[in-house]
Amino acid sequence: MRVSFTLEVDEAVAYARTGGLSLHLHRIIGDRNKAPRCFVDAVDRGEPIAHLFGADAAQLVAVARQCGVRVTHIDRRGTDRQHIDLCSGPLRKAYKLLDADQAEKLAAVLAALKVKAA
Repeated sequence: MRVSFTLEVDEAVAYARTGGLSLHLHRIIGDRNKAPRCFVDAVDRGEPIAHLFGADAAQLVAVARQCGVRVTHIDRRGTDRQHIDLCSGPLRKAYKLLDADQAEKLAAVLAALKVKAA
């Protein structure tokens, strides 16, 4: 799994298109009134939320469930940008699926944002 950040969404999608999973962290909520409360609360606390991009829908669902997501919804299903949204506990569990190089990249960015990884 590869990690990317706010302005790297095109890179995240491109990586997912090759068959990998990409965890794209950001703090953007399009419509706070329609977003699930956990996403709004996480952003209000200064924590990132994420898109988990992947070309294989079954793999997306399996990883989301491994991270503790009970009800999965694939947003933009069937497109290059299909993803499952993650926040809070499931996002922190996804961090633990990163290899050492990607975990190091994540730790540096979270430290700069003053956010704890776990």
